[in-house]
Amino acid sequence: MVKINKRSRQIFNMLKNNPKGIAGSQLSQQLGVSSRTIRSDMKLLQEALVPYGVEIASSPSKGYRFGSFKDLNMVEHNLFQDSENNLENSQQRINYIIGRLLENTFLDVVITQSDLADEMFVSLSTLKSHLNEVKAILKKYDLEIVQYKNKGIKINGDEVKLRYCISEYLNIRNIGVFHQKIFTNINLLSLDKIIKNVLSKKKLQLPDDAKENLCIHTAIAIQRAKYNKNVTYPASLANKIENTFEYTVAKEIVEQIYHQIKVDLSCAEVYYIAQCLLASKKIFDIGETKDKAHVKKLVNVILKEIYDKLSIDFTNDEFLMDGLALHLNIALTRVQFQMNIRNELLETIKNDYPLAFQMGVIAGKVVEKYDNIKINENEIGYIALHFGAAISRNGIKETLRSKKIIIVCSSGLGMSVLLKAKIEEYFHNRLNIVKILPGYEVTEDVITDVDFVLTTIPLKNIQSDKIIRINRMLQKEDIAEIENRIFKDVAVEIEEITTFFSEDNFYLDKDFATKQECIEFLTDEAVKKGLMSKSSAKSVFEREHISSTSIGDLAAIPHPLPSNNEQETSFVSVLILNKPIMWDDFLVQVVFLLNVEKSKTNLWESIFLKLYNYIKERKGIDFLLKNKSYKKFIEDFTKLF
Repeated sequence: MVKINKRSRQIFNMLKNNPKGIAGSQLSQQLGVSSRTIRSDMKLLQEALVPYGVEIASSPSKGYRFGSFKDLNMVEHNLFQDSENNLENSQQRINYIIGRLLENTFLDVVITQSDLADEMFVSLSTLKSHLNEVKAILKKYDLEIVQYKNKGIKINGDEVKLRYCISEYLNIRNIGVFHQKIFTNINLLSLDKIIKNVLSKKKLQLPDDAKENLCIHTAIAIQRAKYNKNVTYPASLANKIENTFEYTVAKEIVEQIYHQIKVDLSCAEVYYIAQCLLASKKIFDIGETKDKAHVKKLVNVILKEIYDKLSIDFTNDEFLMDGLALHLNIALTRVQFQMNIRNELLETIKNDYPLAFQMGVIAGKVVEKYDNIKINENEIGYIALHFGAAISRNGIKETLRSKKIIIVCSSGLGMSVLLKAKIEEYFHNRLNIVKILPGYEVTEDVITDVDFVLTTIPLKNIQSDKIIRINRMLQKEDIAEIENRIFKDVAVEIEEITTFFSEDNFYLDKDFATKQECIEFLTDEAVKKGLMSKSSAKSVFEREHISSTSIGDLAAIPHPLPSNNEQETSFVSVLILNKPIMWDDFLVQVVFLLNVEKSKTNLWESIFLKLYNYIKERKGIDFLLKNKSYKKFIEDFTKLF
């Protein structure tokens, strides 16, 4: 199949719009390429058009033109509908390379770099640049690109991890053509029905996404087995899997696959499907996996560590303890059986719930210390969700008593009751709705007796900071306004936040090339000035290793792991680079090193979110790069308050 790129489509359109012909020199000038490239593109485009009976004619007097055709619109639709062939940016090209190499693992064939570059219509140097990024992505799966006997390149690695990479590629990229190629002649609907029936029979409940993921892994197993790409398990691991409830479920799935769709899988695939089940999120923990007494003890150690480092006590929160025990019981089994899990909410959790994510990081460090198991950032993100719910449940970010409010609504009883229900749905017991009043009954005395007034109408002749105007049908912007006005942490005032910054920690025009150099410079300066201990400086690197602190928009917010050190000082250092550098997945040109002393732990999330909102909402990095002034930065930053 001939690969069509963006330039080919442009040529097609130019020929279509110039039926009398267009000169090659004109094409090369408009497209910014050489005449030789145009001739090469024409040849490839002609090959692609042969099945449609379309001919490209050329002559010295008329240039290039369509010589014969029936319905160019139909041809255009069929030829260019596949978005995978339109490799317009580097990410699409990287995806294409990964997909192409993964496809080749089924037949165990290789492809030369030259052929791969030709397929994508890019230069060999561009391909090599993309290959470096592809290698970094594959490294996360413990896979590598190898040169095979000077014949070409291919992916090399463990079969289980290769399958996991294929599954992730299918999920993340959601590319239809790749999906079709991988699952040729497999009826996914029939397979899904088999799995649902077995899970129901065995009374094992999985969330929808986990069930779909199990179906994908099973389909991959069937397809790989067709090409003799089998998994192998050492006896010790096989024995562990055989002693689990999930193994009996996997056996039943394999038996039903044989009886219903006539595919005979090997015993090794039973272990593989059981391994996938062991790694799956479950609604109820039916199987016996890790030692539950050990996991319970681990939870207690985690909560003690959080109390020691953050002075936040969760030891009476049974919902948190049960939820953490269930999650860790499954997560530790996932790690034991080398089955990773994808967390689609990871970036949202890291950036929107930074305190909960910090707690997840602490939990990960405890597990590493006691079980000698490294918990990756995807797992940490899921652990953080439990802490996020506990923070909300325990009112840690709220004032101790609920706010007394009245609702002023000009509509009838039905609308008023609906509005009240909506407010209670979003804010629960954080708001105590004293009464609902019509506008004419609201007086200054009424306002004095409550904390806030939520009104759908303007209140004439009354001026008060307690009045918040909202829509009759509660909207997202109303919820945001209520959160900002009523639940804004009063402890976080401009004066206190600005004490985190100092002109002495504002560094301009540096030429560092890596994130390592940036962090070393900032932590060394902080240690020299007595703002940070050497152990905290070291933990900035540990924290970065666990999960990248780059957040997009040319910014990163590295910070240390929480510490028991009472001598720490709260500060934010600002580093502005002359040129952006790659910081894991994002370009970064401004680095904020954030450190919060233990006595001000309650400010940690507030200052992080202030920085995050400044970067994301106010586009503060543009301002910083344009002005490069400490005083102007502080003036601009405090406009957030």
